[in-house]
Amino acid sequence: MRLVIKIAAFLALLVQPAMAQDNMTEREKREAAIKAREAAELRVEQDMVTMTSLVEALSKNLGQIHYLRTLCFGQGDQKWRGYASRMVQVEAPNDAERRRQLIRAFNAGYYQEQERHKECSHQVSIDVAALAENGRHIASMLGDPYRER
Repeated sequence: MRLVIKIAAFLALLVQPAMAQDNMTEREKREAAIKAREAAELRVEQDMVTMTSLVEALSKNLGQIHYLRTLCFGQGDQKWRGYASRMVQVEAPNDAERRRQLIRAFNAGYYQEQERHKECSHQVSIDVAALAENGRHIASMLGDPYRER
């Protein structure tokens, strides 16, 4: 549970999306940014319904963020892969099938974002913000002692 809380805290530190083009008014920039973020959040939420568990959903979320972070900061940045690896160790220490399921979810998230983005861009920052918000929601649900198991 502490790992989930740490992951949620780190997700909160992710960079917020950059503003749109300079020739737009501040209001237009804000509206465009909100609209883009809402579209990204909707896409992320729609993808969530395919997950069989919250832990699997968090694993996929970490894979998505891992790809986007390495896209912008280079292959040497393994921050989110490290968190995912520790999560798998906590969630499936002696269960090979569960471990494979979580790794598959992480890889699916990674490859999904690889298909969507080929270079670091403004859209990547918007997607990272949406994924971070989604990750915070998942972590919050996982930390809820009254959630259904």
